[in-house]
Amino acid sequence: MADAPSGAPSGEAPILRVEGLVKHYPVTQGVVFKREVGRVRAVDGVDLELRRGETLGVVGESGCGKSTLARLLLAAERPTSGTVRFEDRDIFALPRRELRALRRRVQMVLQDPYSSLNPRMTVGDIVGEPFAVHPEVAPKGERRARVQELLELVGLDPGHADRYPHQFSGGQRQRVGIARALALRPDVIVCDEPVSALDVSVQAQVMNLLEELQDELGLAYVFIAHDLAAVRHISDRIAVMYLGKIVETGDETRIYEHPTHPYTQALLSAVPVPDPERAGLDGQIVLEGDPPSPLDPPSGCRFRTRCWKAEDVCAEREPALEEREGSAHPSACHFAAERAATTG
Repeated sequence: MADAPSGAPSGEAPILRVEGLVKHYPVTQGVVFKREVGRVRAVDGVDLELRRGETLGVVGESGCGKSTLARLLLAAERPTSGTVRFEDRDIFALPRRELRALRRRVQMVLQDPYSSLNPRMTVGDIVGEPFAVHPEVAPKGERRARVQELLELVGLDPGHADRYPHQFSGGQRQRVGIARALALRPDVIVCDEPVSALDVSVQAQVMNLLEELQDELGLAYVFIAHDLAAVRHISDRIAVMYLGKIVETGDETRIYEHPTHPYTQALLSAVPVPDPERAGLDGQIVLEGDPPSPLDPPSGCRFRTRCWKAEDVCAEREPALEEREGSAHPSACHFAAERAATTG
């Protein structure tokens, strides 16, 4: 088990626990008589934990299942199997009324700060819309003041509540999305690529805002991204996904400075190094071929078709996500080990 984040009691039970989560999408043929010819294995057996006040970063290539995982955490989709427990309650077993109440406590910040906002609604109406769905949070007479408080909280001028999304910059629009996510006073926010559509300087501003809000409000984040630098900046623990599975997990220092799974090592080797004298010191790993199709994943280890360490056992037996000799944190590789630096 990874270390608890700073500020969280080490023995505290997770606020969110994912166990054996699976989501397969059937592929059918035929118009009148449809028959299933395969399944897209978007998420295929994921176990995760999130504690209060913690940020869990989820990284991986496009198509690895990150966004599907996000929708499952929000109960926007039902899993094929497995559970998502919020405060030890299986959210997919809750009656509709209880699930509706729980949705207040788990909110989402979406990737595109423009398409995620209704262009025909003012910013004030967008931020205040959750109150119409959950009127018990803010009575009608208090909603305007509450919206202005939320806009000020995320660094926007409360006097701009009557403006429309197109009148704001990309970074400001994402702040509107964050204010909307905060409206119902959630405990957990799932951030699905929240800065990928923003300029680099604006990315830093938004991530700093998220950290400030976390400290002030005690929020827990699931921060999903493919930008490894952004994930390291904000995360306490990190889970690396490949083709629907978690292949390595640990705290930020262990994953970035002591990666043991070949896929994690390849991802980190592709990150540009700003220091010309250090560029190329460790040698970049160039993976051959494309990721396999989630319709027909390889047997055994799913990364073996692109891995330079692959041997017969990798095709015969799927490696468990566990600590191994040469690895101080869980890694789903039969030959998990730190990579020796080279000068090539």
